[in-house]
Amino acid sequence: MKIKIKILPRNVLQEVDVANGSTVSDLLRKINLKPGAFVVLKNNSPIPVDYVLIDDQELCILQVTSGG
Repeated sequence: MKIKIKILPRNVLQEVDVANGSTVSDLLRKINLKPGAFVVLKNNSPIPVDYVLIDDQELCILQVTSGG
């Protein structure tokens, strides 16, 4: 199945093929991103890393930053 993603702040758009039943965590690993360093949004709302993806979904991946 295909998932459309936009990675911010890099503003990268891409389409990723994942297996049926894949989770957000699986998607992040597939594109070499650490799950703890990114928040995945669906319709501007965060979704958990164990959320099961569906075909043709559009997601936004936002890099988490911290400061001190």
